[in-house]
Amino acid sequence: MCGIFGYIGKNNAKEKLIEGLENLEYRGYDSSGVAIVQNGQVHIVKKAGKVCVLKDELMDSDINGNCGIAHTRWATHGLPTQLNAHPHTDSKNTLCLVHNGIIENYLELKSEYNLTTKTQSDTEIIAELISKIDEKKNLDKIKKACNLLKGSYALAVIFKDEPETIYLAKKESPIMVALGNDGVYISSDANAFKKYANNFYILKNNEFAKISNNNIEFYNKNKKINKKTNNIEKTFSFENKNKYLMQDEIMQTPDALKETALYFDNFKNIKHYFDNVDKIYLIGCGTAYHSCLLGKKYLEFLNVPIFTEIASEFRYSKIKPSKNSLCIFVSQSGETADTIACVKKCKCKTLAITNVPNSSITFNCKKTILMKAGWERAVASTKAYCCQLLVFYLIKCLLKNEKPKWKQLVSSCRKYLKKNNIKDISKKVLNFEKIMFIGRQEDYVTAMESSLKLKEISYINCIACPSGELKHGTLALVDENTLVILISTKHSLHNKNLLSKQEIEARMGCCFVASNIADSKIELPNLSSDLLPILSILPFQLLACEVCISKGYNPDKPRNLSKSVTVE
Repeated sequence: MCGIFGYIGKNNAKEKLIEGLENLEYRGYDSSGVAIVQNGQVHIVKKAGKVCVLKDELMDSDINGNCGIAHTRWATHGLPTQLNAHPHTDSKNTLCLVHNGIIENYLELKSEYNLTTKTQSDTEIIAELISKIDEKKNLDKIKKACNLLKGSYALAVIFKDEPETIYLAKKESPIMVALGNDGVYISSDANAFKKYANNFYILKNNEFAKISNNNIEFYNKNKKINKKTNNIEKTFSFENKNKYLMQDEIMQTPDALKETALYFDNFKNIKHYFDNVDKIYLIGCGTAYHSCLLGKKYLEFLNVPIFTEIASEFRYSKIKPSKNSLCIFVSQSGETADTIACVKKCKCKTLAITNVPNSSITFNCKKTILMKAGWERAVASTKAYCCQLLVFYLIKCLLKNEKPKWKQLVSSCRKYLKKNNIKDISKKVLNFEKIMFIGRQEDYVTAMESSLKLKEISYINCIACPSGELKHGTLALVDENTLVILISTKHSLHNKNLLSKQEIEARMGCCFVASNIADSKIELPNLSSDLLPILSILPFQLLACEVCISKGYNPDKPRNLSKSVTVE
């Protein structure tokens, strides 16, 4: 869940590296660092904290050079300190490298090869191991070292005796290369190339690259290879108007839905992929898992068994889908490690729903439906979640030969975002120590996602519960310090939901109702039962963002989290 960026070319590297890290900071912001080659010497600068801390120091320095690698970190091994930040060197300073991924056998390697380290990072072991390999060519050293590694890695390496060259190695974690007009760029996310190039190369597992000024050579374990380029897709251009990206991304939801609905026409042949399916598995993590839960609701008309699975659990379960099963994998980034591991487990029909073309999940799945949500950089997913739900709705309409009413959805979302009372609600939410979201059926899924949004960026310990389950234990938590937000959008269940409200208020709890049915604290528009779950999350995305900002936090970069979960 870290970001790698690199540059070698005609221009000053430090401006390029900082800009690249700023674009990748959603992948980690515990610490960051750069290694820049100047007059044949490698200069390393790294700092704990966000990229802006590194930027201040680097821009004030006299370090200048046209070759460098950079890294922004989400800590896995070792505290997020300056010492543990990347780049890392070997003890003899013969090389430096940056690394995404996790080396599972780093302690065994440290013991077996008697490696000395000064940090808590598994990455330093890689540097020490490469330096110990007795090979004349640096590429061969990297190949031999990688052969000993278990786990995942994307590596960018600079050697002291070859300072104008950057080497890459890849297994499971993404790494890509683009040839621009002014040099060669390296990144762990193709989105970071958009300003510099029109196409790029993707390294596959167990592939390597040797990069010098305007020259890229690719290798597998045995020989030099040729690779085809991939086009950088021009996503819909969204304007940033607010202080925080999350605010922008919520407001971009109507346009993201429109672009996704229009682009879905490219995937209508997916209809036949559902023929003769005996079971359907919907698999994802976090927010994507919640979209799977609603996806099940959309697809239940098919009358085949449908299972929703959390990827980190499913990958270790004994479930083995049959060859006639269809597994649908949902991932905003297309790089979610647990989800990709599940794809590899399933020897059946596989379908990805993702926001990122040319991602690992698109290469591993047999079929893909791409959303057009645009680049989502705030850690908490908002517009992409709505687009995931829209894709499931569009699949339902396609399979039932119904005309989708997405234009009505887009119009309602646009109107709601222009006029709502969430700012006033957020001020009242701040007065409570405990917060619950409750609902039934689709509304319970919305409650789960709402709870996740609030807790991940405001750090309030809130929970979600089905309305009918309150009395089976959870009601014990309710007192005068408790706020319960009841989501009620189904007419047939509204009176039952109001009974839950009475139970809460009888225990001195406060209950806000979010509904499209009667007068409520949070009013929702009237939409069909298919469309409303896509819109009904909007007030709670807004609420989480407002509460977060009111508490003095940055909603784009919540503590302990990153956007693209590329490690287990």
